[in-house]
Amino acid sequence: MPKKRILLTWLGQQDVLAEEKEAEGPVAAILASSDWPFDEVKILANNWLDRLEQYEGWLSSKMAGINRPLKISFREAALESPIDYSGIYQVAREELDHLAAKDIRITLNLTSGTPAMIATWLLLGKGVYGTELVQTSWQSGLSSIELPFDISLEYLQHQDGLLGQIASNASDVDVHFDHIQTHSATMSETIALAKRIALRDIPVVIQGDSGTGKEVVARAIHQASVRASEPFVPVNCGAIPEGLVDSHLFGHVKGAFTGAVSNRKGVFDQAHGGTLFLDEVGELPLDAQAKLLRVLQEKEVMPVGASRAHKTDVRIIAATHRDLLAMVEAGDFREDLFYRLAVGLLSLPPLRSRQEDIPDLVWRLMEQLNQEARTQPGYKSKKISKNAINFICSQPWLGNIRELWNTLVRASVWSDGDCLERHHIEKAMIKRGPAVSHLGQRRDVSQGVDISKIVDETKVYYIKEALKLTAGQKVKAARLLGISNHQTLSNWINQLGISETD
Repeated sequence: MPKKRILLTWLGQQDVLAEEKEAEGPVAAILASSDWPFDEVKILANNWLDRLEQYEGWLSSKMAGINRPLKISFREAALESPIDYSGIYQVAREELDHLAAKDIRITLNLTSGTPAMIATWLLLGKGVYGTELVQTSWQSGLSSIELPFDISLEYLQHQDGLLGQIASNASDVDVHFDHIQTHSATMSETIALAKRIALRDIPVVIQGDSGTGKEVVARAIHQASVRASEPFVPVNCGAIPEGLVDSHLFGHVKGAFTGAVSNRKGVFDQAHGGTLFLDEVGELPLDAQAKLLRVLQEKEVMPVGASRAHKTDVRIIAATHRDLLAMVEAGDFREDLFYRLAVGLLSLPPLRSRQEDIPDLVWRLMEQLNQEARTQPGYKSKKISKNAINFICSQPWLGNIRELWNTLVRASVWSDGDCLERHHIEKAMIKRGPAVSHLGQRRDVSQGVDISKIVDETKVYYIKEALKLTAGQKVKAARLLGISNHQTLSNWINQLGISETD
């Protein structure tokens, strides 16, 4: 009598998203193959538990035409994180022990799940239980895997990088970066490096001007990583009130200070198992930097007012528009923290250095704009003329992609027609004052200049920029401007007639 055939698999993101993407997903693709007639599929799930019933119904409907009975069963597996080797190993070993005892023909799916899960299948399945191994991809279809070695759990824990890449479908990484298309050699090199960094569970620093898309790249790295199924928590370090930095980062217990009426989780706990994105990390005060370094070293956090620290498991991606090494030299950023964070280091070029990318970027932004506004009353879908794109390409875009996006939004709101022309873009652009238009340029003194006015214009520009970056916090803004006393900054604001609500 032939053995019962069971496909044992983890539930992966591509499986869960298959229905809405109108695709098969790895599990369905394997089950639908006539070369692998399974009697049952056993699916292990540590995430998307609220969607299991929906997925089971969809998978059953996909399998309705295979002309043989197929049992679908699930096991909910509680794991501490996507790289919880001990938990993954325990669940995998229990399932394989149970099925092997019944003399069942076991096939393991090496496509679904995190690299840590797949590596565990690979090593246990081939090294201990002698199972069949299969993988599937849209390029190569379904194939079996042969590996001529045995291995133990101790060896497994050293194979995250190498075996994770062997076992996982490397082309899946590209999917998460598809929306960041570029013709620029510099940007292409940066994205290629980001894809490699995504596969490694290491901290990252992303440097680049404001508006260059640092958070977009950070999210892509997270989605392509082993932590994709866990939270991505973004934090603007420059906008945290100085007296609340510890509470915001590490949390606090009830009664820790006036106003602490209940326990509060910090962002490290909110991001547990996933990725914590520390935007404008250079704005953290030195005492907070010291505490952040300790968390990274000890992998545990101490909430404000607590008597005991607890473990945390996060990947840090930090971003800044400032030169952190220059800050290290000036004593404004801890050198040990810099080297702890900058294991992976990416630099995003400004938009003015990526002129060849602007036309395609404009088209993609217009598509996004129309998509987001389609349900708004009275909105007409907009196109954009070649003349308007040529004009856009001629502009410096000191605010980078963010400034370009805001300009397109304003132009689409203010225009009545269905096509944006050059004059619509010109009208929608924020007119920069002389201090901005002449930054970094020499003025022709022979024609006469008002040096006091130039100095005041320069002050106005940089004060507004500093207030914008620090969400109006004068102490932090003064520090950015090199002013020793925030009261001096307040006096300048009053003297120059600067509105703090701009």
